Amino acid sequence: MEVKLDSLNIDEAKLLDELLTKEIIKSESIRAKLFVIVASLLLIFFIVIAAFSYNSLLTFVTEFTPYYLTVVIISIFIAREVTISKVLKRSGNQFEKLNRKKALVARYSSVLFETSIPTLLIIVFSFYTKSFYLNISPLILLYFIFISLTTLSLDYRISLFAGAVSAVEYLSFTAYAISYNTLPVTDPIFTNSLMYIGKAIMLLVASVAAGFVGEQLKRQIRNTFFTLIERNRVVNLFDQQISKEIVEELVNNSGELESKRKFVCIMFLDIRGFTQYAENKEPEEIIRYQNQVFGFMIEIITRNGGVINQFLGDGYMATFGAPLSRGNDCQNAVNSALEIISTIKGKNDIGEIPFTGIGIGLHAGEVVAGNVGTSIRKQYSISGVTVILASRIEGLTKQYKAQLLVSEQVLKEIGTSSLSIEDIGSVVVKGHENPIVIYKLA
Repeated sequence: MEVKLDSLNIDEAKLLDELLTKEIIKSESIRAKLFVIVASLLLIFFIVIAAFSYNSLLTFVTEFTPYYLTVVIISIFIAREVTISKVLKRSGNQFEKLNRKKALVARYSSVLFETSIPTLLIIVFSFYTKSFYLNISPLILLYFIFISLTTLSLDYRISLFAGAVSAVEYLSFTAYAISYNTLPVTDPIFTNSLMYIGKAIMLLVASVAAGFVGEQLKRQIRNTFFTLIERNRVVNLFDQQISKEIVEELVNNSGELESKRKFVCIMFLDIRGFTQYAENKEPEEIIRYQNQVFGFMIEIITRNGGVINQFLGDGYMATFGAPLSRGNDCQNAVNSALEIISTIKGKNDIGEIPFTGIGIGLHAGEVVAGNVGTSIRKQYSISGVTVILASRIEGLTKQYKAQLLVSEQVLKEIGTSSLSIEDIGSVVVKGHENPIVIYKLA
């Protein structure tokens, strides 16, 4: 998945940048640790060689001084990288606050120092060698190790810079050596300048490869963070409407919110006598009452996989089956309605809430579900005849003195074996030509 930055708002883009910066700092800390490991192995190698091959080493150098200096240089380098790793780990947030220019200067300076270590070692040995064979010695390979580790900088420019520094320093030292006739000029392998240029080019190629790998890692990390931001966007959109379980399912389906035809069960609920109750009440008291009543209803509906699509002042519309279906949406809707009625009765009996009566209408059928609106304002909407009929059925609860009326379509989906049902029969509802069959469940 390619990150589409234009799909992010300002806050999300800022968050993505902060997360990526933290990951770069973490990666730089890891790179410092790897430098410590590499340098430690190199230090052990020099110490072992010095201890067991003392006489053999003196055939290549006039004295043992360069080996002592090498141990000192590598030790200083290890101490520096350990310090950098600890500082980045403990005070990474301070580096995040640096502006981009200062941060880049710090990173380039660090890479310049690190990449110059092989050059420094070559220079040290060049002053003490009896013959100049350093250009084909293992020390040259250190450049490639240092370049490869710039991959963890997650910035192709850093890798290219390391490659350029390595190539320039290598060629500069070679030119210096040739100018002072320290090369065995009788050997063509040393006199052919293309050999040195070729090695410099290989250092640059290695830096290009390291930069490419680093950018690929950076892109994957950015895409991972982008996916997390998209996930949070979906969660924030639905976390107050649907259960966490359904949120997870929705996220796993890539937050698909395109308009689709779905079979759902629609619930309309109305609080009886709300207008009279609110007539002489202060706004704060009305809100407090609504929160008391709607609070537990929302919990019940959410637990049964429903979505509160819209609050209507003295009631609400809820949907079971969209955006995702549990497979038994009508049963879940009926269970929710019966539990709400039972809970209302219990709270009325103990006086926990002002006496409250409700009417619930349920109807099942196909709807069109999806986002409606523009990029400025969107709302997840359910529309269709099914919604209208569910509203009309809820309105009939007053006429038939019922707390819960359901349509024939709902009963066909759930069966009737465990329910106490009263057949109301066919009724004509406003705005619908054909009569519908409804049943009283409570």
